Amino acid sequence: MTTATLLLLGLGVLGAFDIAWFHSYKARLVTRPECRREAIFHAVRGGVYAVQFLCVPNLRLTGAWYLGWLVLFGVDVAVAFLDVREEPRSRASLGGLSGGEYLMHVVLSVGVGALLHAVFSTTWGDWRLPTQVLGSEVPWVLRLAAGCMAVGCLSVSALEALVLVETRLGPPVPLHVRVRLPATVEQVWNLTQDHRLHPRWDHRFSSIVMLHEDTQGPCAAPLGTPDPRIQTGTVMRYEKTVLGASIRGLGRYKLHRPMQQSTFEFWSEEPLSLIARGAGLWRYTALPEGGMEFATSYTYEVRWGVLGRVVDRFVFRPLFQRYTEQSFARLARRYFGVRHPRVLGREGRKPRTFAPRLEAV
Repeated sequence: MTTATLLLLGLGVLGAFDIAWFHSYKARLVTRPECRREAIFHAVRGGVYAVQFLCVPNLRLTGAWYLGWLVLFGVDVAVAFLDVREEPRSRASLGGLSGGEYLMHVVLSVGVGALLHAVFSTTWGDWRLPTQVLGSEVPWVLRLAAGCMAVGCLSVSALEALVLVETRLGPPVPLHVRVRLPATVEQVWNLTQDHRLHPRWDHRFSSIVMLHEDTQGPCAAPLGTPDPRIQTGTVMRYEKTVLGASIRGLGRYKLHRPMQQSTFEFWSEEPLSLIARGAGLWRYTALPEGGMEFATSYTYEVRWGVLGRVVDRFVFRPLFQRYTEQSFARLARRYFGVRHPRVLGREGRKPRTFAPRLEAV
């Protein structure tokens, strides 16, 4: 199967170029609603190719197991046929396939035919042998290269599938967290509005500095008391250290109403920051039965294009939701003696009067 493995590796290189250049860069198939079905076929075929990269160089199937080759390549041909049928409808808005992509598909089709001939001319007759799964005599270098190709195929297919799901789900929802505390609004306001204490309980930040401190000196108020110079329009610089890397950004108070709420916007110009810009608020509400409710709601836009949206949707935003909830629980335990704080999360508990809106910074 050495010849078949070499042909398969060559198809893998050409297919990777086809996906990267024509499908992703030129046509951006996974982000176009009209190309959704074609993108699904591509994701499925990527998984089929991954199995081929693992099986062709490493296995010899005999007896009843020989049916595995027929099924594996039969599925590949069937998905390819459905893909070809779908392309005219999918690419109509793009004017059809470009000349370069059409030529690439012709070359790939010839290569697939050569691969099928190499596999079945080498293995034909193995179905008459006892049923076994045997090893292969393909050189280990080729098997290693094929294994790397398999990982690449699975990774690309998984990413395409996640993008398809992400675009189907619609815009991500804002993050909402609230906690009830046995304290007055004034006590909670004074503590949480002190930017020097903020990083001690809210671990989304490593440090926060008000920019007026650079020229007017640090806050002279006692700890647990907000800087009296903070008002609507005040700008802050925040920093978060992650795995030794420091990510910095800026924030601005859009509306600062003492003992009621702080509305703010934030942004970062650093390429390492997934968050490009966002907006949110803190709200303080006295409860009729005593105590108060401290709530936050915020949302943001991300960078890194499609990859950034996928990472945010399935990893970063859920972690940020959980991280904010943990920070509110830490605030309740550390400063207000609540042993088992009840922190309410996103579903059905968002502040009714707040709808985050992003504006140009």
